[in-house]
Amino acid sequence: MARHTTGKKFFIHAPAVKGIRSRTTGEFVSKRLIRINRPFHGAEAWQHNVFYFWWEFLKRHEGYKDCCDRGGAGRYKKLYADWGNIHAYENFWTWWSEKINEDETRGEFLFAEPDARQIRISDKPHSEKSDTLLLAVPIEVRAAYLVRMFRKVLKDHKQEVSAARRISRARYPVTAKVALSSLYQTMRVWDLWQEHKHSKPKLWKYELCDMAGVSVSTEETLGKSVDKDKIERIFRRRKTQAFDRYLRAADDYIENAVVSFPKRTVEL
Repeated sequence: MARHTTGKKFFIHAPAVKGIRSRTTGEFVSKRLIRINRPFHGAEAWQHNVFYFWWEFLKRHEGYKDCCDRGGAGRYKKLYADWGNIHAYENFWTWWSEKINEDETRGEFLFAEPDARQIRISDKPHSEKSDTLLLAVPIEVRAAYLVRMFRKVLKDHKQEVSAARRISRARYPVTAKVALSSLYQTMRVWDLWQEHKHSKPKLWKYELCDMAGVSVSTEETLGKSVDKDKIERIFRRRKTQAFDRYLRAADDYIENAVVSFPKRTVEL
């Protein structure tokens, strides 16, 4: 898995960046941003990451909003001490890039991996964790040859190395890999439902599904003899079911955002 750096800090998942666009094409210059599929049309560079969506889903958590309104008091006060009043910021980038101590921005404080451990002499091999290889180093050997030996050891244990590097040790680790476009789609479904669930005249969920741009399979297996009204009813049902799946996913993401992200009870 790629490890993304910003200065001396590194992230397992791509962090938020300000982004520079080409004056001629208007496209992002960064190769990393070019490789990432944009979550939605017109997305800013700092929205091309999972942390942006964690922030957005947490904003929709009523309990955490109440904590913010009360200045950090209540059930989520420990989370508030780290994340702050996310509702008070102009946008995610302002919150992410805010300097909160001498060495770190808020994004680095919350999501960057801790500083790399140093090679040390150990006399307690039984206490070492599974993410540590204990080596006996022949100190009479020249440094260049030692480096080659280290590389060979890592190559011989590439599965263990790969597994250890996939584990985040950040204060708030991302717990699953979900396409950014799917997170955006889920968030859009939830926002549309909040906006229209009590509207008059009533909008049906299959109509909201179209408004949200949710793609529903149009493959028809009932044969040409089925009348158009029945086919329309089938498509409406599929759209309603799809909308409900995204809505359940959104509720899960919002409810669990105070603990981890993106955490689902039932997958889409």
